[in-house]
Amino acid sequence: MDWQRLWYDGSPWAPLLTPAAGLYRTLTGLRRFAYRSGLAHVHRLPVPVVVVGNLTAGGTGKTP
Repeated sequence: MDWQRLWYDGSPWAPLLTPAAGLYRTLTGLRRFAYRSGLAHVHRLPVPVVVVGNLTAGGTGKTP
């Protein structure tokens, strides 16, 4: 498979996903504006918080 051609030539899905990408960009821009302008507030907790993500249990490795 020619990865370079696949990457740069685009995808048949691109015309369908372009409006969704524009909507996502607009919504994230509005969210950023809301936080920067003070319309949305950051909630500070009195204790430290540790967030752990991407945990899996079994079946994620390859058998050599």
